[in-house]
Amino acid sequence: MISDMARLLGLFLRDDLARRMSIVMLCATLAIIAIFYVSGFWDAQSRIAHALHRNLGLGWDAGLAESFNHGMAFVAAFLLLLCYLQTRGRVFVFLTALYAYIWVDDSAQYHERVGEKLGEALQIPEMFGIGRQQYGEFLAWAFAGGVLLLLLLWTWRRRRPGDAGILLSFFLCFVLLVVCGIVVDTLHGLVPGRFDEIMQVFEDGGEMVAVTLGAALSLGVSRNLAAYYAGAAGADERAPSTDRGHG
Repeated sequence: MISDMARLLGLFLRDDLARRMSIVMLCATLAIIAIFYVSGFWDAQSRIAHALHRNLGLGWDAGLAESFNHGMAFVAAFLLLLCYLQTRGRVFVFLTALYAYIWVDDSAQYHERVGEKLGEALQIPEMFGIGRQQYGEFLAWAFAGGVLLLLLLWTWRRRRPGDAGILLSFFLCFVLLVVCGIVVDTLHGLVPGRFDEIMQVFEDGGEMVAVTLGAALSLGVSRNLAAYYAGAAGADERAPSTDRGHG
């Protein structure tokens, strides 16, 4: 699995177009986050800073930052769908569903809306400083996570040489997204209001970085499918003969 990841990274680094496009996407993401945070220092003194800070608001659903994030999630889902059409591999069914969910969750506020309805319907009491809305959101995430987990198990049963390396690569991006979207989001609701903007940087900005990394990885995978799976198949064929040689 680790060797597959290393092979994928090597192909990505040798692909000039994928590498340059990924750098551009990541730099654009970091620039949006930085401009939002820095413009906040002059929000009350400068009309330009106020406009930048407002329109690039990381937590504003109708803002440019959020729209950019929607675009990155859509790009990832679209490229992964193209990978499936090329290979018919189950791994890309799962990954397409995962990034399609991320796109819908961001653009349609799935977990916020469903979480609110669940919290009200179940009359969940406030505990440990966590309110009804947040508990409802946990349940909404748990339901979506359960569906994706079943899809992952279906994928894993028929995995091919190389699939595990791709799954692990995207898993690292997803871990960052979960940490920022759930752990940091929960902490955000507990800290004093004066830390709101820095928490937005870690929560919403971290989510943006995670989604952009997923889009960049999708681009690299889509451009190097044949070479990657050829290398994975070759390594899989050599593995038994190596084991026999040591025997």
